[in-house]
Amino acid sequence: MVPKLKVIGVVLAGGESRRFGSPKLFAKWGVTTFFEKAMNAIAPHSDELVAVVREEWIEKLEHCHPYATELIADVESFKGKGPLAGIYSAMMKRKGDYYLVTPCDMPRMSSDMYGKWMEFATEHPEYDCIIPVLNGKVFPLNGVYKRSCLHQMKENLMKENLKVLSLLDRKHTKYIEVQEEEACFFKNVNTKEDLLNLGDE
Repeated sequence: MVPKLKVIGVVLAGGESRRFGSPKLFAKWGVTTFFEKAMNAIAPHSDELVAVVREEWIEKLEHCHPYATELIADVESFKGKGPLAGIYSAMMKRKGDYYLVTPCDMPRMSSDMYGKWMEFATEHPEYDCIIPVLNGKVFPLNGVYKRSCLHQMKENLMKENLKVLSLLDRKHTKYIEVQEEEACFFKNVNTKEDLLNLGDE
């Protein structure tokens, strides 16, 4: 019998939200926080959930979301080193075969997209990373990372090479083209104006 592969869902919610003016993870679209939206997208496809957040937000978050999610900060040695450090910290905290990663500033993101990428990842175990591309733009914070990325992540972080795209170049990455009808899911919210432009839920 083939052992079941373990999938860890990872929400990256440790950004400074400078342009937004307040922590984005607590912002709401409709009645739901961005943080919950991110959880809703990956939870159906994950065996365990972990969220990487700023230390000062952990206590507040513990009381305002419905999932059994472990809330962690970046590992001490790479604290504040951006999304790459966030993914690495999640891998160090929870051992799994695959890590389903989502940012918390794409409230429109569809859970079906993560299901599709996860299915592709398990059907094509030769790939280390499954990453969406829309009109030539790579979205490295959405997608699937295998545990096989851990060593190169640490190497890159130690060399201050913090771009996630740099990691993708080093690994066997499959870029999946986003269909035109799926493009609406990839709207980043960086400012209050962006949030207004999302329209109604």
